[in-house]
Amino acid sequence: MVLLHDLKQYVEEKRQLMIRSASLNGFTSEETVRYSQELDELLNSYQQLTNRQNINKSVEEQA
Repeated sequence: MVLLHDLKQYVEEKRQLMIRSASLNGFTSEETVRYSQELDELLNSYQQLTNRQNINKSVEEQA
C-alpha cells in the first residue's frame, strides 16, 4: 500500500522531471507531455486517497 507521504514524494519528483523536461525540450515535447500525464495520474491517486481518509475520519466521528 502506498502511503500518503510516499505519494507526495512521487508527485514532487515527477513535477521536477516535468519542469526540467519543459525547460530543455519545450512544453509540447513527447517527454514533457508524458511526465505531465504521469503527474496527473499521481495527483488523482493522491486526491482519491485523501478523500477516502477524510470520509473514514468523518464516519468515525459520527459513530
